[in-house]
Amino acid sequence: MSAERGIAVVGGGSGALGRAVAVRLVADGFAVVVAARRPPDPDVPGALFVPCNLGVPADVEALAAQVGAQGRWAAAVNASGGYSGDLGHRVSEDDRAAGLDVNLLGPWRLAAAAARAMEEQGGGGGIVNVIGRAAVEVAAGQAVYQVAKTGLLRLTEVMAAELREAGITVNAVLPSIMDTPLNRRMMPDADFSRWVPVERVAAAVSWLLSPEADQVSGAAVPVYGRA
Repeated sequence: MSAERGIAVVGGGSGALGRAVAVRLVADGFAVVVAARRPPDPDVPGALFVPCNLGVPADVEALAAQVGAQGRWAAAVNASGGYSGDLGHRVSEDDRAAGLDVNLLGPWRLAAAAARAMEEQGGGGGIVNVIGRAAVEVAAGQAVYQVAKTGLLRLTEVMAAELREAGITVNAVLPSIMDTPLNRRMMPDADFSRWVPVERVAAAVSWLLSPEADQVSGAAVPVYGRA
């Protein structure tokens, strides 16, 4: 793969948000790798799909090796995640483990793999975690989801501090409810016009990976719209 700005890996790139991010990064001049369990539908012109389950460490290692063999790893975006409703004192062990893996541990694996590759390349590059407003606002009935999102926000801040000397930026985007087909099915009576279009979230990611933001690291950018 070759592109003007290097390779950008989009984790969870098959969902509505991930696909929007991939489309935007292709337009920005990156060689985009969509890493997900299934390919985006429709596909993203100009992007390469690589099957990868971020919940499986061996998958992430194989992804990193494949990207490293293709060229310079310039960016990584975590657009994966999954909502769950539960009570902190009643959630099952299986649901707790699954929620933490998809919303915290999987993104952590991808961010760590990207950071190691960027350091080995001599530094530089950017990592963006799309987390959500749940990281900073408390709501009952979302225990695992909120703990995982809050953990990913703190991880963003920690990695920003750890990687500053290497010139690697690590930032977060915090959207409110996004206008996706899944959210429309889950909340059919809502006012969709108040929700955030995924393209606006992708635009925030794009800016954080742009040369204009190369001095910004450890930020949590709210993209709330009117939701």
